[in-house]
Amino acid sequence: MELHGNLNNQKELLCRIAAGDQRAFSLLVDTYASAIYAHVLTYIKEPALSEEITQDIFLKIWHLRSSLPGIDNFPGYLHVMTRNRTISELRKALGREGTAEVTDTADLLTPSLQLEYRQLSDILLRGIELLPPRRRQVFRMSRFEGMSYERIAGELGISKGTVNEHMVQALLFLRSYLKRHMDNAVSLLLLLVYELL
Repeated sequence: MELHGNLNNQKELLCRIAAGDQRAFSLLVDTYASAIYAHVLTYIKEPALSEEITQDIFLKIWHLRSSLPGIDNFPGYLHVMTRNRTISELRKALGREGTAEVTDTADLLTPSLQLEYRQLSDILLRGIELLPPRRRQVFRMSRFEGMSYERIAGELGISKGTVNEHMVQALLFLRSYLKRHMDNAVSLLLLLVYELL
């Protein structure tokens, strides 16, 4: 989910939306809607429900528009919003009450799946340990500590491009590693929560 244009264009668009500009909002929807829909459909598997979720996401953005100018990484913000909404729907499908935020992924699962989730979490951690030391450090700082690529680059004394390359390679390896060990709903939730998809 990339926003077309540079960072200044993105900021300008978000400021226009915050001011109530419906044409700017329509441009945002046109830019992202198909990618969000495709992403949600991959996991939800129901076109009508995926369309509804996509519309809900944009409705929420419109309601929260006054906060948009303060968002530095809108694609990342949108990714988290989409992920949370998708996991909420998966939670409902697993027979649990749905909410927009996820605190402990194991809580999304029935008791019979919680042990499997923990085992698969261990598999993920083993996969991370197989990464080269610097790549492992970059991955942990990004995914476990929530640090931006820019901050990681500053702390490690490397370029942002190098951080990005470490993350690309780490994610490629971990996706492959996890998919060799997982083939059910637990694997899907684990991949979603650790943003490996």
